[in-house]
Amino acid sequence: MEKILYSEKEKSIAFTGHRIIPLDRQEEVRERLNAAVALACKLGITRFYCGMALGFDMMAAEVVLSLKDKFFDIQLIAVVPFLGQSNRWTSSEQKCYHRILAKVDKVVTLSESYFRGCLLRRNDYMLSHSCGVIAYFDGKPKGGTFYTFKKAERMKMDVVNIYSKRG
Repeated sequence: MEKILYSEKEKSIAFTGHRIIPLDRQEEVRERLNAAVALACKLGITRFYCGMALGFDMMAAEVVLSLKDKFFDIQLIAVVPFLGQSNRWTSSEQKCYHRILAKVDKVVTLSESYFRGCLLRRNDYMLSHSCGVIAYFDGKPKGGTFYTFKKAERMKMDVVNIYSKRG
């Protein structure tokens, strides 16, 4: 049994990234993300863990779903930190969230309700089930993306950061 779980981890990647992606960079970020996910698939990655936050997470989920026709064996796992995660979001954000949740291969809900630290717990869960990370991280030492990016590096995981400033 342990061998199977290890094998699944070795074929899994987590996403981490900022909630805000400037409008003028969204197309570029989506293209970089698409290329990174497609390359991961070609290298044998079949599972993608997404924390379902606004911004990069939702974009990553959409990219994985869009590639299922090309890479038929890939799975998208939504790791929801608490029930009602999207309750305070706008109506259009909630529609997008629920549309994605309806298409994922599995939903893992970690808590019945919000508690301080539940978002970091979600990130830890994704890292513990993955061998690498695809990130959108600006390098600033604060927040959940910083926490997850640095923890993945400390764990000696493969980390691909698609942030890269133009210039």
